[in-house]
Amino acid sequence: MWHKTWILCVFIGNLSTSLQAESKLQWEDCVWIGMERSGSLGLENVRSEIFPILTRDKWKQYLPKLGVHYFGIFSKNQEQIDQEYRDVRLQIQQLLYDGGETEREKQKIELRRLIHSEDKKLLKEKIFKSISLSYLNFNKLMLVDLLYQLRAERYRLEEKKREKESELGLLAKGELGFLKIWEVEFQSKKIHSESAKKLALLELKQAMSLDSRMSLFLEGGITERIRLFEPREIQTSDANHPVLKKVRLQMELAELEDESLENDWKPKLVLGGYVGKNGNLGFPLQNEIYGFSLGVQANLGGTSFQSNTQNGIQSEGNGIQRIPGYGPQPVGSGENAFQSGSIGLFDDMGRNKKVFESKMSVLQAKQDWKQSDISFQNQIQSVEIKVIELYGKYNLYLNNFKSNLFQLRSKREERKENLISELEYLKSEDEMFLGMETLLDHYFQYIANALELVLLLGENPFENRYYRLESKQFSSDLNDVLDVWKEKTHKKNSKTNEPKLINKYPFLMEESYESR
Repeated sequence: MWHKTWILCVFIGNLSTSLQAESKLQWEDCVWIGMERSGSLGLENVRSEIFPILTRDKWKQYLPKLGVHYFGIFSKNQEQIDQEYRDVRLQIQQLLYDGGETEREKQKIELRRLIHSEDKKLLKEKIFKSISLSYLNFNKLMLVDLLYQLRAERYRLEEKKREKESELGLLAKGELGFLKIWEVEFQSKKIHSESAKKLALLELKQAMSLDSRMSLFLEGGITERIRLFEPREIQTSDANHPVLKKVRLQMELAELEDESLENDWKPKLVLGGYVGKNGNLGFPLQNEIYGFSLGVQANLGGTSFQSNTQNGIQSEGNGIQRIPGYGPQPVGSGENAFQSGSIGLFDDMGRNKKVFESKMSVLQAKQDWKQSDISFQNQIQSVEIKVIELYGKYNLYLNNFKSNLFQLRSKREERKENLISELEYLKSEDEMFLGMETLLDHYFQYIANALELVLLLGENPFENRYYRLESKQFSSDLNDVLDVWKEKTHKKNSKTNEPKLINKYPFLMEESYESR
């Protein structure tokens, strides 16, 4: 355990340095860094180590219990004969039968371990989703801010033109410093986009468990790595999602608790024995002793029953036999035995309440299972409807933007021929700018909702039926229109860095017993 902790500390220390000093991170890198640094996930991993310990303790119920027992009595009173007695024996006890209770306790531990495993999966999903949504939101706001920067460059051109017109006397000096309302609104939105991008970066750092002062550099071009697919209606859902599997396991645990209560009438049989020596003359002890015992315990409807039988042999001399409830009794050489029994009438007055609560727990667990299944299926369908809607809107705005680009090209040509002013061109570009911002919003909303859906379906969140995250950049429809809008004559063959931490997707972080 300490070895694992040391390795993790070294990894986190190196990671902090690399984040500040080395290259940029991809989506996959952010996810795995966040998971490695998550304190709550680390705590759950440590907590899961208790279950093997509890299982081993239950296995010990089947092993014989050994013990060394010493007993001594000394009496040196006036006008009485001095007495000295010592007894040393090796005792052993073996559980013969307990009505299957030990086995049921082992099954309960296993079920609790599996429930904890499902809780860990849900925590991994939560961390993965939080980091991914923060990452996507930051990338969206980076692109929006980039659009505002491009627009700002165009506005600066207009300012230069106005300054030139003012120098030539074509524009009154009082109008030079006057900002129109649409210019004020634009500057306000630009300031807001810069602030929103910084806040999104802080949110991403928090999701990754990074200090806000730590530098974090991300690789750009996420829209050139995600390949979108047309969503289709889901035919089957994941019956082993941690939400559903957890409630099923909880139902099994409740049924097992009820089974334990129903079988508490079965007796427990314990066989015991001893061998040793005693004597009245000090060490070494003179007389050999040995014997065996049989104990029975049972619970009959709240009434307890206990019985104990012991048979022993004293080789010679005198000894002492300890009888439960009666104390030490003197015995002589030869065979010595005793039997004892007790019945506690209705000494468990709360048993009927326990039985009722156990039955109610089973009914509640079954109801939770049914309700969780209904709620889970409804959640899948509602997210699926949203995904299909967003994909349709994305394509609608994409096609509309493509058609508007043709008109924008015409305006550009008119501007080059001085048929329209720079201001007129900027105003005609306003609708394109707003349309692009809406297009980006629907693009990232689709990916975010598709991500939520594939997590519900148990699919790979980097490669699934809705999108695929490529390792290298490719030409996408969204980037094509962005390039045209930014007036690029050709697209450079850019190379994207591979993810720094090549790992499988989160569910394959599971232990061998955590298979989904």
